[in-house]
Order: sequence, then structure tokens, then C-alpha cells
Amino acid sequence: MEGKIETLSLAEPWSIEDIPYWGKILSELGHGVIIFNDENEILAVNELTANTFGNVLGKRFDQLFKSNQLDNTLPLDKKPADQLFGIYESTDDPGAQYRVRSFPFLLDQKPVKLAIISPLVEDDDTFRLDHWENQLQILYEISRATQLSPKLSIVLQSALDAIIDTFKFKMGAIYTMEKGRTEDTWDFVLSAYKGFGKELYNHVKRFSVESYQLESVKRTFAPKWLERKHIFFPLLRQRMRENDINEILCIPLFSKNTLLGLLYLTNDDPMRLGAGHLPFLISLGRQLGVAIDNAQLLESISRAKTELEISFDAIQHNIFVIDYNYSIYRVNRATRKKYGRLEDIIGKKYYQVIYQEEDPPPNCPILLCFLTAKPVQEEGEHPRWGGYYQFHAFPVFSTSGELERVVYYEKDITEERKMEERFRQSERLKSLGTLATGIAHEIRNPLASIHLNIQMLARELELNEDQAQMMADIQSEIKKIDRIVKQVLGFARPSKPAITENNLNEIVTYCHNLTRTQLRKKGIKVTIDLNNDLPPVFCDFDQIAQVIMNLIINALEAMPNGGELVLRTFLEVEKSRIGLMIKDNGTGISHEDQHRIFDPFFTRKVHGSGLGLYISQQIIDKHQAAIDFTSKPGAGTSFYIYFPISGNDDENTVAEDE
Repeated sequence: MEGKIETLSLAEPWSIEDIPYWGKILSELGHGVIIFNDENEILAVNELTANTFGNVLGKRFDQLFKSNQLDNTLPLDKKPADQLFGIYESTDDPGAQYRVRSFPFLLDQKPVKLAIISPLVEDDDTFRLDHWENQLQILYEISRATQLSPKLSIVLQSALDAIIDTFKFKMGAIYTMEKGRTEDTWDFVLSAYKGFGKELYNHVKRFSVESYQLESVKRTFAPKWLERKHIFFPLLRQRMRENDINEILCIPLFSKNTLLGLLYLTNDDPMRLGAGHLPFLISLGRQLGVAIDNAQLLESISRAKTELEISFDAIQHNIFVIDYNYSIYRVNRATRKKYGRLEDIIGKKYYQVIYQEEDPPPNCPILLCFLTAKPVQEEGEHPRWGGYYQFHAFPVFSTSGELERVVYYEKDITEERKMEERFRQSERLKSLGTLATGIAHEIRNPLASIHLNIQMLARELELNEDQAQMMADIQSEIKKIDRIVKQVLGFARPSKPAITENNLNEIVTYCHNLTRTQLRKKGIKVTIDLNNDLPPVFCDFDQIAQVIMNLIINALEAMPNGGELVLRTFLEVEKSRIGLMIKDNGTGISHEDQHRIFDPFFTRKVHGSGLGLYISQQIIDKHQAAIDFTSKPGAGTSFYIYFPISGNDDENTVAEDE
């Protein structure tokens, strides 16, 4: 055939390899072939048409024939056997009449028509033409089934139904291949069948074949005619005998020289397919093989897509896919949970969602990735959520190598950084604790001697008023030093907590009562919000009270001109923990000091020791609890203490932790 036939795709009623065969057959039968589009423009013809009508490529179909009755808008689901369009006269030879039949199919994925042009003579070989049209119809139905459904089972059943119905065969079956239990075997699985019931289905639904038995089939992919006596399944032989069926036609199904399955047909009269139909049978096997190959490919793509979507949504960190217009193309479930509704994210500019700005900031990793087309990794405070994050931006390129999208990934590592800092601090304080213990003992012993001698001198000497005051000041300062030494020893050797069952609300109320007078004198309004449904907390009452008292006093000192203090307990069931919040609206903690407040001896207070928060953290750690805070300079500070919801971790557990 001539023209654009070589551009036919696999969606047509036949493949590229089939075109010469069908053009040749129709030419031998005295039939011309014309392929034309919806505008009646002729795209391709076979050799007989070219010899009869000359060079007609590019002309209109109605320029060749005196009729405009040919339907140019035939739906693709119209059966070819129904497309009989009557008699047409040649425009060049008014006495020449032709029978025209049309078949819809696709050329380069566009609907076109294939018209069979048959000279009208007295000895009209309509039977022979109908016979070939049956074959064309079968190949068309396979193509049509592939277009209508991507599901393999539907494609195969539709194709088998068309074959059985067109050729009036009594039974048929299509088997697809699976790898067998051993490396050298293949299993053939019944994927479509027609003409028999459940009993025979259960009998023939699967069989295994050794790999070497398929070698001859793979060499030629030629069909085989199997006599009834050679049929493997006894029940099938019985049914063939009952229905007067003498042989079964076995057609290999293949694509790209790979065997994909087998088609079995009971080869019944009067439309028995013999060796003369070999080219058609090979074409049929190829078309069904292509249908299987395409459907399996689509199923594997669909399965991979589903698995990818599940994996994408399973990632617990925020992921954005951003196109070259800086618009958000896709996000995962974690991002939707963090940033809000999908309609408020998809299609929006990424900097409007992530940064809440109208332009991307200059240090943005996404912008840098778009500009450099290279991966970008950064760490720092999140511009919207606060906390410490890792930011990753990865370029995604098109098949032509152009930057198409950027995948942006952000991971909250705030807790990881805090744990790392605590670990480093713990390592530093091990040696510092040992040193502090030695120094404290060295100071305490002579200090005790000085204190004793001062007391003796005060009793033995007659001092005037000024001297007595000086002596009292010395004793006061000695006591202050002794108190600091005790704190240092407590820092180096924190006492083991006495764990008992307690109510956190009672501890908070106790601490509030102790500090109520001081808070009132400072003009501080106290809001207490206690959750009455809290489970018990297993802790050392006195030590936890010491921590809370320390935090309340710190809050009081941060509000010298009055303010508001909030004490709130709460329950976080999903995190299996009980919480306490101590919040003030005082001076807050400067950014540069926030990472140091739990360090020993660090303080900004004139008379502070710098051990209060450090000892508080040690107590909390001994209780397998956690302490955290948020603070904004000039706006206040909130401290949070979290206790696990659990049974009584007895003293042995605490002792082991020491």
C-alpha cells in the first residue's frame, strides 16, 4: 500500500506488519482500498486502486465517485459488517459502477475510514469478500476492545466474543502466561472463555508447560490444528465428541517476538479456518498479543502509580511538587494536615503558602533550585511555623532535559536538635559535676571552720554596734556561700526521687498557694485552668513542686510591673501524655539566650546562681518526663512539662536510670 500507511499505530484493527498482507489479498480479489479522513481527503491507497484511478493522494473521495452519500461521521463503535453503502459511479468513467464498504479505525490516533472498492460485475464475488470482511471485523473488534477498556480481562473477553460470534464457533478460550513454580515451567491461566460452563472451566482453568516445549512455538508463532484424540483434558475431549467437534485450533498470542498466551478455538464447519488462512491467524495472534502487552503495561503502570501515591502520602514530612510557574502542583497528606485545605494549597504560588509572602525571599531553597537546576539543602528556623527544620529542594527534568518541576521537602528536626543538645550538655556536665563535687567539698570544710570561729568570737568579744553588725554580715555571707555549696552538691548529685501516685492538679494548687501572697503584691493576675479528668502522675511530690515553684518565681521576676500568669493542666491522649503549662506575659527570653537557659551557672539575674532551671531539668529527666518552652522577647514565656501516661514506674526503675 502507498501513502501514509507506515504511520499506523497499534490502536488500528491491524498492526504495521499486517498492512502488506491485507493490501495484497484485497488486490488479488479485485478490490481497491482507499483510506480517507473526515474531510474526505484521501490519505492512502493500495496498488490496485493506484493502477485503476492513478495518483489520487490528496484528492477528495467524492472527486472519484458520483455520490456524496458516504457517511463521513461513522462512530468508532459501529460494526464493520454493518457498513454497506451501496453502488457508486466513477466520475472519470460514468459507466463503471463500484460497491463501496467502509470501516472506521484510527490513523495516528485520529478517526479515519478504510473503504473497500469493488467493481460491480455480474459474477460478483460477494461471498469471498464477506469472508475477508469477517477477518477485518475480528481485527477491528480487538482494536475496539483495547480502546474501550484498559482492563485485560474485558479486552480478552470482548475479543473472544467477537471471534466466536463472527465465525460461529462453538467454544473458545484465551490463556495468558505466568511464571511457574519452578524456573523451567510456565503456567497458562484461563483468562477468557465462551461456550462452556463451570464444570469444564474448573477442568481446564490452568495447566503447566515445560519451557523447552514452547521453543518450537516461539520460533514461528504459527498456529496448530489439534485433533480431538490429542487433546490433553479428558472432559474436553468428551464435550468435543458430544458436539461433533473434531479439532481445536491453537493460535499463539505474541508481541515483539515474545509469547504472551494461547487462543484455543473449536474449528467448526462451515467456517473452518485452514492452512490457507495462515496469514490471518498469525495477524490475529499478533493483534491479541499486542492487546495483552498493552493492557498488562497499563495495569503495571496503574499499580505502580497507586503504590507511589500510597508511599507519597505515607511520608510524615511535608512535600510539595512545584511547577515552573512557581505554582504548587501536588502535596502529600502530611502537608495537607499542616497547611490546611487542598483548595487553599494547589494552584497557589508556593511562596504565598510556605512563606505567606507575595514574592519568594532571596534565600529561598526552592528559588535557588529553579535558578541553578541543582539540589539545594538548608537548615534553619521555619519561616511560618518556627522550630528548626531541614529544607530540601530537588530538580525534576523533562525527557528533553529541561527543568520542569521542583520537589520541595521540609522536615521538622526541632526535637532531634534538642535531644542532640541535651546529649552534648550531658556529656559536658559529667566532667563538670565531678569537678564541682571536689570544689564544693574543698570549700565546705574550711567554710565550716570559719563559721565556727566567727560564732565563738561573737560570744567571747564585747563588740560595739558597728562591730556587731560587721560580725552579723560575715555570718550572713558565710550562710550564703554554704547555700550555694549545697546547690552545687545538689547539681552534682541530684537526689533520687521518691515515686508515689499523685494528682498533678494538687501539686499545682499547692505551689500556687505558697506563692499567692507574692503574686498579689506584684499585681499579677493568676488564671488557673485545671483539667479534672487527668489520670494520676507517678512522681516525687516535693521535687515536682520544687520545679513548678521555680518556674512560677521566674515568671514573677519576669513581670516586675505586674502582668498575667496562666497555670493550665491538659491531657494529650494521642501522644499518651499529661501536660502542665506555666505562661507569663513578661519580658521574655532573648533569642541568643534561649539555647543556654538550662546550662548550669548561666543567669542574667544580679543575685541568681544559674542552677534553678538546670536542676529543674535534672529532676524532670529523672521522672522520665520532658520540659520545653517557647518565648518571644517582650511578649512573655511559656514553659511546658509533660508526664507520660503509664503505670507506676517504681523506685527500682528510677534507681536504674541513675
